[in-house]
Amino acid sequence: MESVRTVVLGKSVFLLTGAKPRLSKEKSVAVTLDVEAPEKLIETARRNPDAVAFGFVAGSWVAAA
Repeated sequence: MESVRTVVLGKSVFLLTGAKPRLSKEKSVAVTLDVEAPEKLIETARRNPDAVAFGFVAGSWVAAA
């Protein structure tokens, strides 16, 4: 399983599930992310300001660590 590191509400976090990196065509470097329900991720991050990892489970984001 591969996790993705990104910034949510100005804080660096890991997305354990629910996000897939979209690779550039020239290089094998991720240039964008496809995130499931990004508005729910932002709301979950607001409710859990100390969390450093999130996972997408059963249609909603949960703080994992």
